[in-house]
Amino acid sequence: MKRREFLKSTLLFAAVSTVVGKAAGLMNVAQAVTWVTAGKLGYKDVSPRAAQNRFCDTCKYYVAGGAEGGGKCTLPAMMTAMKAKEVYVKEKGYCNMWQKIA
Repeated sequence: MKRREFLKSTLLFAAVSTVVGKAAGLMNVAQAVTWVTAGKLGYKDVSPRAAQNRFCDTCKYYVAGGAEGGGKCTLPAMMTAMKAKEVYVKEKGYCNMWQKIA
């Protein structure tokens, strides 16, 4: 193998591995969400107060999107309890800190 062929194959391998590595990293980030576990601040995946329309998606701390079937909870106490910067809850979930949207 000549020097020029060796350099071309080395650069091609480095470029391909960089692209593949970044693509794999993006897929890992997209799937890495922290879901609130049942019991944290009385959280439940299915609201026991459905009759009063008290769901996470009707709470002032809920931000839709970011995860399939759920959204981000911006309640500081929930983030502290879960020890994460962003926590996700189910749309029809409920916790004891629920507050009506103003």
